[in-house]
Amino acid sequence: MSITGDVSLDDSEIVFSDGQSLVFDELVQDVFVVDGEKVAASVYSVSEPQVLELLNGNTLCGDGFVTYVATWAGMDDLTIVAMFDTQDVPGSDEEMCASFTYE
Repeated sequence: MSITGDVSLDDSEIVFSDGQSLVFDELVQDVFVVDGEKVAASVYSVSEPQVLELLNGNTLCGDGFVTYVATWAGMDDLTIVAMFDTQDVPGSDEEMCASFTYE
């Protein structure tokens, strides 16, 4: 919460509490590797990769431009959202530059 605040997430974008958003270009994958195991997930390409400065001057991927966003279900009805600054479609959580957990 100290980095992103509340978020709104759907199949077209993620919107942060300050009104900034990452608009998705397309769903590029529906399976993703988390901790070595394949899980159902949504991996989206970002239509305009960017560095967003959010709450308290924090950014999503340091100085990296967010190029992909992945989401999957965590334990206890939590949603995990991972950010990537990779050029190629990420295949696992090992490639993420940041992850956030929401309920």
